[in-house]
Amino acid sequence: MIKAVIFDFGSVLVKGGEWRIIYRTIAKILKISPKKVREISKPLREKWSKSKIDEKKFWQELKKRAGKKLPPKFKKDFWEGPYKEKTKDVKESWKILKELKKRRFRLALLSNIIPPTVKANKDVGRFKRLKKIGFETLVLSCEVGCRKPEPKIYKIVLKRLNLPAKECLFIDDVLVNIRAAKKMGMWGIHFKTPKQLRRELIKLGLL
Repeated sequence: MIKAVIFDFGSVLVKGGEWRIIYRTIAKILKISPKKVREISKPLREKWSKSKIDEKKFWQELKKRAGKKLPPKFKKDFWEGPYKEKTKDVKESWKILKELKKRRFRLALLSNIIPPTVKANKDVGRFKRLKKIGFETLVLSCEVGCRKPEPKIYKIVLKRLNLPAKECLFIDDVLVNIRAAKKMGMWGIHFKTPKQLRRELIKLGLL
């Protein structure tokens, strides 16, 4: 029996802060291809999302790997300002959160995320609203030092909920993360749209 539903954050609950958009922005300013930016940024982003490097180191390494001089805009408010301006709640997903809580399901968040994005979401009140809805824990990769699909981060959220994997459902827009959760023994839904998510939850008898 499913007792808790664990949600991813980006692309599931908020839209507009995806890394592909950031890659395109960096590519346009540096005048190189988005593919090239992705190749050099992805491993750095993953380290940063686990707090293995900081923002200064991220830009230093990107500059080195891109062989380009970075403009000042990359060093001041590059992440927080645009994120706050461009991201929007996926309203139907937030509606589903409230419905699940009313049906007495426990809720948790499990997100791969960098520190500036954490700060931006705190500033605009999103994390506070999640807690108000009834989220028991927010497991953020940059705070726990590991990220999906690493088994360790799933174990952390299960430990915080004090539930076995078989009693938890994980929802994420990245298929590899769902596969990792299922390997741990959890239920999983690969998120595509709120409408599709609702259908899947109804099939499981959660809504």
